[in-house]
Amino acid sequence: MQKNWKKEIARDIVALGGIPFYMVIIARATVIRSRYPLFIYQLLIAAFVLFILSKIIRKSNLHIARGLILAVFSTVFYKDFIYTIFASMLWICMIFSLSYLKLKNKEIAKGISLGALSTLISYYLSPLL
Repeated sequence: MQKNWKKEIARDIVALGGIPFYMVIIARATVIRSRYPLFIYQLLIAAFVLFILSKIIRKSNLHIARGLILAVFSTVFYKDFIYTIFASMLWICMIFSLSYLKLKNKEIAKGISLGALSTLISYYLSPLL
């Protein structure tokens, strides 16, 4: 019984890097009164780049990649030290959760690399729009 609740929490944390959550963040940024086009462009470009990279580099964890993208761009957007600590800790918890769920370290590392590369590319491309 004890293992079940730990697995559930780990899965819930990993779900923060899922496509539905990613889309909720984009939707939230588009519907508020003062829209944030740069933030939206950053997320959309990063998602597109991640999709392309995931077709080239297989067997990588895309949840951790999307989690990194969201953590980086939301901390840049909010510019708040406390939020940065919170988002960073949550992302680190995602890594531990994936390990706890017995994902291969190589898949996790590839996901982190793809997320970092997607974030970098998007960071430099998005201001051009």
